[in-house]
Amino acid sequence: MPIKPENKGRYPANWKAIRAAILARAGNACEGCGVPNRSRIVRGVGESADTFMDMDGYVFDADNGVQLGRVCHFDYEGTGKWIDVVLTIAHLDHTPENCNPANLRAWCQRCHLRYDAEHHAKNSRATRRAKQNNLELFKTESFV
Repeated sequence: MPIKPENKGRYPANWKAIRAAILARAGNACEGCGVPNRSRIVRGVGESADTFMDMDGYVFDADNGVQLGRVCHFDYEGTGKWIDVVLTIAHLDHTPENCNPANLRAWCQRCHLRYDAEHHAKNSRATRRAKQNNLELFKTESFV
């Protein structure tokens, strides 16, 4: 995921080198599902859920990267939308300052978002609560 402008200062000056080292460690493939960086895939739906298919028709398990076989594109129950995989570097503890290799993973968008889902939900709840509390500042009492 791109680094938010407000967080850029939290990353070390050598972040590009750290990122390159993690991608090299991962063999330039997602450390979750094994999808290669910069590949073009379609994600499965329905009976093909939790799989992905590459441009050559090979189908893989989206949880562990195991090749499941090969099918004709027309026979694959996918989203119909081809996506370009761009590996991101995830901080397992969600702390950009902690760039210890053991804290970092090279993940595709799907694996990264799945890992971060609970963290994002907590942040969303906190943001909604904060907005609700701010609205209370503007409540006026009725003098009817």
